[in-house]
Amino acid sequence: MKTYKLASEVIEKNQAAIVIFTRGEFFEFDSAGNGSTGHWKASAASVEKMDKVIVCLRGAKVRDNRIFLGNFTGSKPSSLVPGRLVIRFSALQEVGTTDMTWTEFSGCQGPVRYILG
Repeated sequence: MKTYKLASEVIEKNQAAIVIFTRGEFFEFDSAGNGSTGHWKASAASVEKMDKVIVCLRGAKVRDNRIFLGNFTGSKPSSLVPGRLVIRFSALQEVGTTDMTWTEFSGCQGPVRYILG
């Protein structure tokens, strides 16, 4: 599998993606790659402009992260946390890993980032 240094390396040029950091809670998908992750503090207007979803799943160690890529299919308000969103996706696949910290990989401190390829 490929090892990524930056989130922008995961998508094609001219694609927009929401990049999400998680330890796995509320991250679920079926064998076809259809699923969701939540409950994120994100702008519904910004999220709806995304083409892709990149999920950085933290492993047992800080520099042990699995990278997933899927098609953004929509968002919905969280039923558990008011004012937050659940992000939905399809065709999710594990595409690689990163040994970078979340801040190095995404370029931000918060668990949600929007990027252009």
